[in-house]
Amino acid sequence: MRNVFNFFLIILVFSSCGEKKMRKVVDVSNRALEYELINPSGNFEGDVQFSEKGAEFNVNDGSGYILLDSLNLNQSASKNISMWLKFEGEDARIPQMIFSIKDTTDSRKRFNMWIAGRRITAVLNGNHLWANEYDYSKGRSKTYYDSFILEPGKFYFLSVNYTPQKVQIYINAELYQQFDNINDGNISFHQIYLGTERYENEFRNPLIGNIRNLTLFNRTLNVNEIYSLSVESHEAISEFNKAFELKKFNFKQ
Repeated sequence: MRNVFNFFLIILVFSSCGEKKMRKVVDVSNRALEYELINPSGNFEGDVQFSEKGAEFNVNDGSGYILLDSLNLNQSASKNISMWLKFEGEDARIPQMIFSIKDTTDSRKRFNMWIAGRRITAVLNGNHLWANEYDYSKGRSKTYYDSFILEPGKFYFLSVNYTPQKVQIYINAELYQQFDNINDGNISFHQIYLGTERYENEFRNPLIGNIRNLTLFNRTLNVNEIYSLSVESHEAISEFNKAFELKKFNFKQ
């Protein structure tokens, strides 16, 4: 009986691995907005440079950001925001803002996503997604601690599905975190700050790194669509990640 159990366990493991790797390229239609970010886009201020690596923030320890204002997005309850992302920095304790979405009709409504402890985390309208029961007074959640740590200097494809009740975060077309039963999660995407958070008249938590191929949808995406979106620009990104891996071995390039 034990051998039979082990046999089925092995089959289950291999079956799960196969399902995880099964991805197919599909058409990703109905894009609301696209920004390749290899050339100047939006209202950018301070230390932002543009190249084949996308928008590079705070290369010289400045305070740079991009503001995407007056966004032509409908008021549907579902959204997706996707991009290639790379961050730098040796001190994992310093938070780095990826994006800050503002609802200009209500200053209390914002959707901030940033890197903390080399993990992705967020706050949506006061719901602290890194905390137990979304309440910061209850400490960090198991979901936060169980999320794998990202490597500084490496590009990742970040895709975020948003609805007022649920947020899904995907890294490289794999589900990274999911948050259900969010309270009062309604927000209109009027403005997006990339690489910083604007709080009153102060800009905080600058990103040291790159954002490329930013795409927004008035709907959520399934995993095949997320994968397909990443494939479109993967060839350009793969060269940078190859160089990143070679640096670990001090190979000459």
